[in-house]
Formats: sequence, C-alpha cells, structure tokens
Amino acid sequence: MMFDSLVGPAPWPRRVATAALFLVPALALVVQSGYSFGAALLLIGALCSIHRWPRGTHSPWTWALAVVLLGMGVLWYVLADPQEAWGRWDRPAKFFLGTACLLFVSRAAPRPRAQFWGLLAGCLGAGAVALWQVHVEGAPRASGFPSRHTNAIQWGNIALLMGTMLAMQTIALRRQLGRGRVLAAALAVLMALNASVLSQSRGGWLALAMALPVGLYLLWRFHRRDLWRVLGGLAAVLAVLAAANYELLDQRWALMEKEVQIYSSSREADNSVGQRLEHWRFAWEAGLERPLLGWGMRGYLDEKARRVAAGQYEPSILEYIYTHNEPLDMFVKAGLVGVLWLLLLYAVPLAMFWPTRARMAAYARQPEDVQAQMLALRLGGVCIPVLYAGFGMTQVFFAHNSGIMFYLFMTMLTWAALRGMDAEHADHGPSSRSPR
Repeated sequence: MMFDSLVGPAPWPRRVATAALFLVPALALVVQSGYSFGAALLLIGALCSIHRWPRGTHSPWTWALAVVLLGMGVLWYVLADPQEAWGRWDRPAKFFLGTACLLFVSRAAPRPRAQFWGLLAGCLGAGAVALWQVHVEGAPRASGFPSRHTNAIQWGNIALLMGTMLAMQTIALRRQLGRGRVLAAALAVLMALNASVLSQSRGGWLALAMALPVGLYLLWRFHRRDLWRVLGGLAAVLAVLAAANYELLDQRWALMEKEVQIYSSSREADNSVGQRLEHWRFAWEAGLERPLLGWGMRGYLDEKARRVAAGQYEPSILEYIYTHNEPLDMFVKAGLVGVLWLLLLYAVPLAMFWPTRARMAAYARQPEDVQAQMLALRLGGVCIPVLYAGFGMTQVFFAHNSGIMFYLFMTMLTWAALRGMDAEHADHGPSSRSPR
C-alpha cells in the first residue's frame, strides 16, 4: 500500500518513471553522481521494453527533442579528441542512450507531484551538504560529496536550478499544498540558494539575473494578484542569504572587480576572470577565421598552443581545453553549425514547455488543482533551458557529466509527466488544435 501511494498504480513503466522523476532531483546533489540513479532506472526500463517504445506513437515535440539529442551526440563525437580512444564515446553515449530513455519515458506518464517532492528533498539535502562541508569540514567551497573532489561550479549551479524550479512549482501549487508545505518548500528553496552561494559559483547568479525577466513575466501573466507578495518573498530570501554570507559575498565581489581591473590594465590572465576573458578573446578571434565549421578539437588545441607560443595570448589558457563559455566553445570548435545545434538544445525544450494560450486553454475546463499542476510542470520545465543557457555564459556545462545528465533527464522526465497530464486531462477539441 505504501509503495502504491508513492509511485502510483500499475503498469510498471509508470512506476519506474515516477520513481525516476523523484530520484533524479532528490539524490542529484546529496550523493556522488546522485542524478545517475534515476537515469539508470530509466535505462533499465527502456531496455526491458525495447520491443514496445520504438514502434509507439510519440508527440512531434518528443521526436524533435530526440533529433536534437542525437545530433548533439554526433557533434560531441566529432569534437572529441582522437587521443582519448574509447573515452571519446563518453559524452556521445549519454546523448544516444538518453534518446532511448526519452522515447521510453515519454509514454510512461509518471505522477507529476513526484517531481515536487523530489525537488523538495533534493534542495534540503543540497543545503545540508553545503553547510556540513563549509562549516563542519572547513572546506573552502561547497561542492558535494566526495568533498573537494567534485566540480563546485557544476554543483552550485545545479543547486540554484533546483531551488528555482522548486520556487516556481511552489508558487503554482501554493493553494493545493497548504501553508505547512509551502513553508517547508520555502525553507528548501532557501537551503538550495544558500548551497549555491557556499559553492562560490558567481556564474550561477549571473544566470539567475539573466533569467529573472522571464520569471517576472510568467509571474505577471499567471499570478498578477500575488506578484508583489512573491517579490517581497524573493527580497526576504535574498536579504537572509546576504546577511548570512555577507563576508563571503563581499570578498567574491571584490575579487572579481580586482581581477577585471588587472586584466583590463595589463592583460594578465593568471586568475579566474582574466583566464576567462583571455580564453573568450582567443575563441572569438580564432572562430572568425573558420566561422562555418570551426577548428575541431584537435585543431583548436594545436592552434591555441601555436598562438600562445607566438606570444599572442597568455599561457594560462593552455590549462583548460574548454573556453568557459558554451556558445564560444562551440563557435571556435564547430563553427556556426555547432552554435545552431546548441541553440536548438535550449530552444526545443523551451518551446515544449512554454505555457502558450492554446496550451492553457486546453485545461480551462479542468479542476483548479489539475490546472495548477500542469502550470507547475511547465514553469519548472522552462527553468531548465533558460538557466542552463545562463550557466553556459561562464562555463561549458555540457562538457561535464553532471551538466549532461541533469539536463537530459530532468527535461525528459518533466516532459513525460506533462505528456501524461495532456493525455488524461487536456481538451483536444477544436479550441486547442495548436501544436502541443
């Protein structure tokens, strides 16, 4: 009985999908590679039902996302360093297997509320891990377990994304949740944002600032009466974070200003900001010489080494093989073709989840709780590509295992839950014939 209440009734693909919808965010930042547990569950489900899902009927949006994922897999294979041998399959394999999981889960209709509880548990867990690492272990930055062996930028940015998704879902579901659960969710959001601060990932807060206009527009559109209350709550959260981490925030801001001034005056790039700015300069100037298809990974590395040896760029950019900017990295290595495909990876999910008038009208006759749940999924889904695009301004997020896995599986699971709701509740009559 307890199991049925958590993952819902049979058939088994729905139970598997519901469990994954909870597990991916719940474990993502709490244990090492926590996002992989739910992903592995989906892969097992896809393999066990391989005789069904390839022949099933899928939404045009599902096929569009599948094509984009396959194309990214091919692109990452082409861009892999030939010297990596079998390692060059690491990133492409995630996109290829993720496509199979997408086609499996998109027809499984997981229970939507599982994502809210997964985000709640994951945000609380991430906040607790960050507090433990910084204030108990004495680590300089929160980065997840094992301590000091994971990428703090990736970890902190995913914590920020989860906190933002939970905040948007809580706003949409607030009347259905009740005051106690709303307060618990607010605490979890605060914990997740604090985890991001303790990771010292400055790029994440830049991404949040870039995403803020989108969030404010959606809040104005769907919760206009509560907009000032929401803004007041946001201001309160930021005030608490600033008060709790004043010294850290002040130090990081002062350090950023100093590094920008050093690079501007002397081109010195032996620091975080200077190294990024110098790498961006190289990527832009080299990319303009081969704008269509780029240099490829090997050509990029060789050309960078040649120009550094000639004194054109600072030696610090040789330390990394990525440029710390997703679009520029694609531009210099794969040209405009690569940039276009990267933009599709953001744009297709954004178009899938965006709450258009036709999509909202399809639920007009449904009870308020159903409408709220549908909106919660769409708002949470919008957060994923918007914030990832922001993260990509200062980090090549898809070069990392966590960046690929969290994006793929949170996107497909959110989409699967939404597709299940559409199949059960949406009015597909003449008033809602717009593409879904």
